[in-house]
Amino acid sequence: MTTPPSLSDAERLAREMEVARSIQRDFLPESLPIAMGVQLEAALHPAREVSGDFYDAFLLPPAGTIVLVVGDVCDKGVGAALFMALFRSLIRASADPVQGGAIQMIGGRRTLVRQALESATPADLLTRVASFTNDYIARLHGRTNMFATVFLGALDPGTGQLDYVNAGHEPALVIGTGGGIQELRPTGPALGLLPDRLFTAGVATLEPGHGFFAFTDGLVEARSPAGEAFGAQRLRDALRGNTASAATLVRGVLDALQAFTGPAEPHDDVTVLAASRTFG
Repeated sequence: MTTPPSLSDAERLAREMEVARSIQRDFLPESLPIAMGVQLEAALHPAREVSGDFYDAFLLPPAGTIVLVVGDVCDKGVGAALFMALFRSLIRASADPVQGGAIQMIGGRRTLVRQALESATPADLLTRVASFTNDYIARLHGRTNMFATVFLGALDPGTGQLDYVNAGHEPALVIGTGGGIQELRPTGPALGLLPDRLFTAGVATLEPGHGFFAFTDGLVEARSPAGEAFGAQRLRDALRGNTASAATLVRGVLDALQAFTGPAEPHDDVTVLAASRTFG
């Protein structure tokens, strides 16, 4: 008995999607950076086999600044996943030109370009990364109408200073020890819409005991079986009740989300990235 063509096609598609999912996982960091006095935690839950969301976290030499990235490509499915890989690669290569390989492509390891990049302030670096990524996508792939909202942060582990560029993304949140929450709102448009857009940097401070939480809109827009949205207030309540560490921030929010949505099918990807500064 021969296998029906439709079943064979379905099996082939399933295998291809599994390969795509595996490749996409490789674009996420294998591990999160370790820095004295800072804890990091992240999670990504795709609504489909592949995701348009992404996150990244890496150290920048020589100062040891931690770069934090959370992004959300418009649309869903394979197209969004392809652009997720492109956005993530552009951001990593332009923010970390030595490890990302960009320096080797523009003239070796000892160049004036490298020196200029390494001497840039965190705010300058983030605005350059946002501008470069935006212009590359808008100029080379503008006909696709694909764009991404992205939060870019640069955290100094020693001082707790957090420089950031919010490119049209959901406001990241800084949670204080008394339960107060500061919103890090957009400082520029989404990446890839139009070339030559202006991006500015904001600044916040993570004092010892403070937490940081960045996320994609799939979190607050997740629905209960009755169709109600999870919303910003439930997110804030979950954060206030779980401030002990980055891990408890992530686990507390995801547990609250699961209790709220129950068996309802996810309609969008959910990605979270948290940081906390320890006392002492």
